[in-house]
Amino acid sequence: MHKYLIPLAATAAFVGASSVFAAQTNDSFQSRITIQTSCLVTASDVDFGNVGVINGTETASGSVNVNCSAGTPWALSFSSTSSVVTIASAMTNVNGEDVAYSAALSGTSGTGPATLSILAALPSQVTPLPAIYTDNQVVYVNY
Repeated sequence: MHKYLIPLAATAAFVGASSVFAAQTNDSFQSRITIQTSCLVTASDVDFGNVGVINGTETASGSVNVNCSAGTPWALSFSSTSSVVTIASAMTNVNGEDVAYSAALSGTSGTGPATLSILAALPSQVTPLPAIYTDNQVVYVNY
């Protein structure tokens, strides 16, 4: 019988100890964030896929996602210093042979988030040797 009295007495002492605090005080704090004007831009690859003979009708597209702070006007370009929205370039292989192509942006400016397209085309040209041809371009967002 005494075995049960010891845990019971300990529980009663603990419950009684929780009311030892006789006063309470508090303070407040402030949460804060500063949103700065900024933009993020991401572009997907433009892939013409597998082509046997270039006849000048091949097209491909990619996308450009622009995400700016609310109300931030932005302008998209293929140049860091001017508003170039079309380019003529060439994809090259490891042997230096190339495939000409052109690309254009479907839009140039906006406010807030947007998804635009990169529209690309191969002009009629002599088909070079079979290989993988690549080119790297940059899309700039000015805000």
